[in-house]
Amino acid sequence: MSDYRKRIDGLKSIEVFCYSLCIHLLAEEALATVAAKATLLDLYDDEQFWLLEGTERDKRIRRQAISRSIELAAQQRFRDRFGKQKGSAAT
Repeated sequence: MSDYRKRIDGLKSIEVFCYSLCIHLLAEEALATVAAKATLLDLYDDEQFWLLEGTERDKRIRRQAISRSIELAAQQRFRDRFGKQKGSAAT
């Protein structure tokens, strides 16, 4: 089995866990989906992640999902606060 296939299968096995962390933190399906996808992509490229097992792997998933969720929540809050300024002329 190729390395690519092993990683994809590995990510499929943690996809629900990852999404459940993101939806719990963000409480908004669209943002949680984006955060979970970003987390899985990050983990795909993380060479050290693939060497971890058991609870250490779960910790890495949690840490990355929390990081991505916070990042997206902050971006969303910024857009909500500053993205729709009243009185600005559209060009």
